[in-house]
Amino acid sequence: MNTRTLLFVLVLFLAGGILTAGCIQNPGPESPGPSTTPSLTPAPADGSGVTVTLATPEKMTTSADLIAFVERAAEYARTNGRENALAEFVNPNGSFALGDIAVFAYRYDGTVLADPSSPGLAGTNILDRTDSFGISYVKNMAETARFGKGIVSYTSPRPGYGSTPEPVLAVVEDVNGAYYVGARMYASEGNVYPSAVLNASAESPGVDGLVSYVKEAVAYARENGRDNALAEFNNPGGRFIRGELVIMALDFNGTSLASPPYASELAENRINLINYQDPNGVATIRGMRDLSRGEGGFLYSVAKVTVDNSTVYFPKINYVEPVDENWWLFSAIVDPAYSGVAAGDLSGVQVRTHSRMELYDLVNRVVDYAKANGKEKTLAVIDDPKGQFVNGDLFPWAESADGVLLADPFLKSDIGQSMIDYTDVYGMKTTRVGIDAMQNGSGFSLALFPDTSVNGTAQIPKLIYMKPVDDSWWIGSGIYGVVVE
Repeated sequence: MNTRTLLFVLVLFLAGGILTAGCIQNPGPESPGPSTTPSLTPAPADGSGVTVTLATPEKMTTSADLIAFVERAAEYARTNGRENALAEFVNPNGSFALGDIAVFAYRYDGTVLADPSSPGLAGTNILDRTDSFGISYVKNMAETARFGKGIVSYTSPRPGYGSTPEPVLAVVEDVNGAYYVGARMYASEGNVYPSAVLNASAESPGVDGLVSYVKEAVAYARENGRDNALAEFNNPGGRFIRGELVIMALDFNGTSLASPPYASELAENRINLINYQDPNGVATIRGMRDLSRGEGGFLYSVAKVTVDNSTVYFPKINYVEPVDENWWLFSAIVDPAYSGVAAGDLSGVQVRTHSRMELYDLVNRVVDYAKANGKEKTLAVIDDPKGQFVNGDLFPWAESADGVLLADPFLKSDIGQSMIDYTDVYGMKTTRVGIDAMQNGSGFSLALFPDTSVNGTAQIPKLIYMKPVDDSWWIGSGIYGVVVE
């Protein structure tokens, strides 16, 4: 393979420095958004109207653009009043109309006040709506807006563009405590994974180095105080900017306090990330927040790198620790086992043969079967290596609520054993992280685990989805390998 410069895209969320991307063809630091500052004219006291002098960008393709767009909409609403703002948001020739990207406004109870993409929904309550993977994205938007402003991820078909689900990035911001405004961007419109370029040639410190680095930052924060520590973490020339390593700091609401200089809008705007998901649907910020409520630990996400004309996703290792009861830190590295990808070497990389939707559908089918047929019959079917739910390396297993393996078509030796404290080669507690994801996040988690369908021993990236049957047991399944597009 010819020598090349590989540009990694560091996702600064849910996975802590995770590589994802939106600027694959022409990468570079995210635009800080349109530089034009809106001139907002207050509405006349008699309510007769408002003069609009707000400049609208020609196009938005990054999260920074979307954040700035929504900030202007929220300020417009505060300055001009709700009714004038709603009229402007739905005006097809107004200051907030930009193709398919437009401002919506919802009450916190889920009632639609304005949504140009679905004008017929005005006055309808949509609080319980879910996306293609069962995520209550309207509830997530309300939760996020309550913290001020933030990013919400979900997956849904883009209206007018077929039925294929697309990743969506929504930015929301509170207006006055009664309602919030927002705007959404689909993957086909721009970069739905807030990102910045990371130098791929930077030497990786390894897992031990990652842990030491985060512990050093935690000690620095405790010794020097929050304000001084955040200033240092956010300093482009500071001591904690070290090649592949950068520090992310968040409070326990999931609001960004420190972010690398190439994504400064996160900390500057105090963007809440609690409902942000990576390309696998893993709610990494929520997952790491939950780990931080204890002693911290490891959680995996995915990285995205361009090799020749292909885009390859591979594991990224995040390590998190709390500073105190108010805030926590994390950083991340690429899994050392995949360092060859950074050099352009895809040999030996196991490619994923099943989709996230296939995984999601399988688990839901097994859960439905269990509810209809009972526990005993379901466990017998799951235990059969040639059973109706086994499709190569895509198959279900069952565990009790406390992590005891109840049934598995291939891992027979562990049936009856507790997996609650199973720890992988790097130290992630796979079962505990998965249970947290099932209870508090999307249900998806990323693990390193052998492919037991072929008696494998190598720890391979495995996207896992888990769902409870009832309070006493749950069904899980996973898909092995990395995605190559």
